[in-house]
Amino acid sequence: MNQFIMLGCLWLGACAMAFSQQQTNGVNYQLGPIPSVHKPLAENSVPMGNIQTFEEVKLDLPITSGPYEPTWKSIEANYPGTPEWLRDSKFGIWIHFGPQSAGESGDWYARKMYVEGTPAYENHLKNYGHPSEVGYKEVLRDWNPKKFNPKALVDIYKDAGARFLIIQSVHHDQFDMWDSKYQPWNSTRLGPKRDLIGEWEKAVRKAGIRFGLTFHHEYSWWWWQTAFQSDTKGDKKGVPYDGNLTLADGKGKWWEGLDPKYLYGINLREYETVAEAANSRWSPPQAGIFSDHLEYAEWYAKWWALRMMDAVDKYNPDFIYTDGTDQQPFSGSGTGTGYKCDAMQRVIADFYNKTLDRRGKLLYHRFSFYSRQRWGHLCLVYDCAKGW
Repeated sequence: MNQFIMLGCLWLGACAMAFSQQQTNGVNYQLGPIPSVHKPLAENSVPMGNIQTFEEVKLDLPITSGPYEPTWKSIEANYPGTPEWLRDSKFGIWIHFGPQSAGESGDWYARKMYVEGTPAYENHLKNYGHPSEVGYKEVLRDWNPKKFNPKALVDIYKDAGARFLIIQSVHHDQFDMWDSKYQPWNSTRLGPKRDLIGEWEKAVRKAGIRFGLTFHHEYSWWWWQTAFQSDTKGDKKGVPYDGNLTLADGKGKWWEGLDPKYLYGINLREYETVAEAANSRWSPPQAGIFSDHLEYAEWYAKWWALRMMDAVDKYNPDFIYTDGTDQQPFSGSGTGTGYKCDAMQRVIADFYNKTLDRRGKLLYHRFSFYSRQRWGHLCLVYDCAKGW
């Protein structure tokens, strides 16, 4: 499933007004550890909380100071409109590249390798081993694209006529492709041990074209629920896959010190339709709130936002993209199922304010790829990309 938003293109208009207030932003925020959660209950035994009666949570998460407040009203009021450079560029290239390519089973390999009988599952058995013993974390450890050369690729793309690139920063697999402050499972610590986004940024800037970063990790907390399953038949029947491992289980192993919860998340299969959705080709769980995991949900939403803020702070992209359906992230429905909060508004406001602070005006508008136009907010560039 690929329906996207390109989150607000930062357009540099002359409306900056020299906002030189002292900066307070999310990248200085000290996010606490993953909250403790109760032992998983029986699968499909807990009803989802009602999104109609659950009030949107206003996160205690600082953003960069500036005219944009973390509300749709403020963002729309200050939004300068769709950037001319985007229309003039006409042609850009999407870089959908990451460790899931190692599985040679599609861009959802990480999820499907835990679904018994799928091509991804069979390929994983053949190339790596059983997912109860050798899971996706081992794929990350072994992934090493030695011939990856972003400069050579950017030169090819520019010669082909591309005037902007859209570069994947993190897919649903939760693996950050940069020197991530908030995600220890990242490309500088595992696999290639390289700051891949940093390398892309240098190559793109040298070529003189624009670039954006994409983020697909909002709904990873229910996307990853296949990792908590086990085989239903054969010699490994009932043996849990490695998503069930804990930090303590890593003692003496190659991944000691890396908590699997930061990769696979937590087991949420007790909620109605979550397990069913995990094994579908593409279908979010039914709309609702993970009402017995609210502390974790708030932590997760902050973690989602902070990682985006961190990448923006480090690489200063011209635009960003968030993946999802036509619902707002953390809306309680669609890909935003599970929680309701203002994480998206905070990310957008922080991005716009940071660009004003750095460039003096909203020169480049950011935008986010997906059909969230239905939000009704006139502060994002609408786009829709679909494919199977």
